[in-house]
Amino acid sequence: MVRQNLFGIVLLVLVGTFAAGAQVKEAKRTPIKPINQSLVDINTAPEADIVSIGIERAAAKKIVEGRPWRSKRDLVSKQVLTKEQYEKFKNSLVAKQSKKS
Repeated sequence: MVRQNLFGIVLLVLVGTFAAGAQVKEAKRTPIKPINQSLVDINTAPEADIVSIGIERAAAKKIVEGRPWRSKRDLVSKQVLTKEQYEKFKNSLVAKQSKKS
């Protein structure tokens, strides 16, 4: 009798463990940004910060002179950056809009 009860308890624990394990869902993983890669706002960043992500100094100067930018894609449409350059740097750039009073 004791053996049957012990066997029943062990069986219940095993079934419960498998059932609980089957219900656990894997959490979505968010991509991890490299620590040294930071976002540069093309509407407020100094020229040196734009150059620091790898954009040539002449293009960085044009970015600063062409402010404000509505979108970072404007850099291609206004021919400040080529499509290839834009694709290389687009994840490092943002174009935040200033709040109007």
